[in-house]
Amino acid sequence: MTASQAASPLDALLARLATDGDEGVAYEVLRRRLIRFFDVYVPADAGELADVALDRVARRIHEGVEVASVLSYTLGVARMVLHEARARAARRRVAEIDPTLLPDDGAGDAREIEVALAVLSQCLDTAGPDARKLILDYYGADGASRIALRQRLAGERGISLNALRNRALRLREALEDCVRKRLGTEERP
Repeated sequence: MTASQAASPLDALLARLATDGDEGVAYEVLRRRLIRFFDVYVPADAGELADVALDRVARRIHEGVEVASVLSYTLGVARMVLHEARARAARRRVAEIDPTLLPDDGAGDAREIEVALAVLSQCLDTAGPDARKLILDYYGADGASRIALRQRLAGERGISLNALRNRALRLREALEDCVRKRLGTEERP
């Protein structure tokens, strides 16, 4: 059975490693070498990153990618995995400095969200019905329909698209300021 005909990606990798005897031993030697490589740069995650690299190599071999040297190819993949791990670590460090940059995992306090939405609704009411309609319409569409909608809004008001953008921007800034004041939060720099 060739590497590309193997039942699973792992079987494909093992078939490629089976050139000189026991493929299990060759696999473990390759995995230990990857662990030593990652251990130099990210010791805490060395085993996990080695497994990620091996999984990727196995998947590529299973897909039929021609690999002249499994070791060289695997080390190239390991360098890319290392680059990705460093980028994730850098994003975590930035997030530790400014926690507002952390992705929302959906576990936010539902009560806080309800309060913020109620305050936004109050601020929209304070701005008046025309301003409320403008801001909701202006930010209410996505994709290609957004462009058509904004052109229609500008035409209805007899103003240019740029003038409409400026109005919406000023209105949004006023709403943000109103919400911040009512929630008692300070403006971020």
